[in-house]
Amino acid sequence: MQARVRVFAALAAGCAVGVAMMANDHARDAGWAVTANQIADARAYGKPGVEIAPGRFVSEPLPSEHAALLPVKWLLLGAAAAGAVFVGTRRRG
Repeated sequence: MQARVRVFAALAAGCAVGVAMMANDHARDAGWAVTANQIADARAYGKPGVEIAPGRFVSEPLPSEHAALLPVKWLLLGAAAAGAVFVGTRRRG
């Protein structure tokens, strides 16, 4: 396989994996420790917010401790997939 095609296939696979992981994390609200929906549900039950510790309530969405690392995770997984495709498509023999 030509090098140009291998590089293109690797970039396409890496981008696809990175975007898929990003979509998965957004669907699971991985960037948030407490979401706005959780706060709305707690208020519907008459609580002032979501209880994160005994007697300690959060009334606004709270970002996760690892939210800043999510783009690094997406990049590394995409790069690993791109590397695997690039090595896997080399000419053997």
